[in-house]
Amino acid sequence: MRDFFWTTISYVKGIGSKTLIDLYEQYPDLSFDNLSEAVQRMPKKKIAKLLAGENIKTAKEKAGNIIQAHEEKGISIIPISSKWYPDLLRLIPDPPPLLFAKGNLDLLQSPKNIAIVGTRKPTNIGVKAAGEIATTFAEMGYTIVSGLALGIDTAAHEGALRVEGGKTITVLAGSLANIYPAENKELAERILEQDGLWLTETPLGQPNSRGNFVKRNRIQSGLSLAVCPVQTPLKSGTQHTIEYSRKQDRLLFTPIPREQDLEEDAIQGNLELITNGVTVLKDSASYREIEDMLLQYKEKLAVAHKTRFEEGREQLNLFD
Repeated sequence: MRDFFWTTISYVKGIGSKTLIDLYEQYPDLSFDNLSEAVQRMPKKKIAKLLAGENIKTAKEKAGNIIQAHEEKGISIIPISSKWYPDLLRLIPDPPPLLFAKGNLDLLQSPKNIAIVGTRKPTNIGVKAAGEIATTFAEMGYTIVSGLALGIDTAAHEGALRVEGGKTITVLAGSLANIYPAENKELAERILEQDGLWLTETPLGQPNSRGNFVKRNRIQSGLSLAVCPVQTPLKSGTQHTIEYSRKQDRLLFTPIPREQDLEEDAIQGNLELITNGVTVLKDSASYREIEDMLLQYKEKLAVAHKTRFEEGREQLNLFD
């Protein structure tokens, strides 16, 4: 019922994502049972008015219909209050209030994720490198996060799937009913068949847009301890993911481009990253060095989540 409550709040007209996240943090014990009393005590009267009875009734009906429509297609709705909601994603400045997921929900709480991303137009060396990096980290027990795009993303997913028991999450920009790009529909199905996960913040029936792809990138990095742009031009969607990784305080590392590719547009962004001092994946020994860093990030982010969302929540009184 708690998760249905926060799903309902996300469909209250006038309650945007930021307001909902603020409500969730300020009023962790808010529920249908105490909402009327809480509204009377809220200092922001505009928000209190939006949470009035008739608005809640309308949102509740809408939420129920949307949940049913998604369940009919095997899609779970994960509100920010859910035990399934990824801890790392909840920490970012602008977490999605709702996630739509299909497949192995246990991966939402995977403690070791790495986003392997990059250009849709990689070199042959880049494709091979993305697959090898994904395979190696999957063998080390990491879940590989990527976006199903052609090029580097495809190689990353396939690299994870080559490992027996290897896991991968594909983060889509559009709804889970319309796999994009269509060329990777078979790959998407293999991800589910091999116990992976599809994830998006876009519900059924909502059209995809260019802006969705940028928003999707913050989820890829937000789910992960680290982001590895295998190949990226100076201007590309991957640069958004890189910027999000910095804002979200995630480890950023890149492989060293091969000499044959040094003049290629696909790696100019990587050369800039290396010039600016990001962690570099040089050789096989680098994997263990990077894993040491990842474990430090894992511990740091776990403490941040516990401090912000867990410690003392049971003692919080709604009206203190």
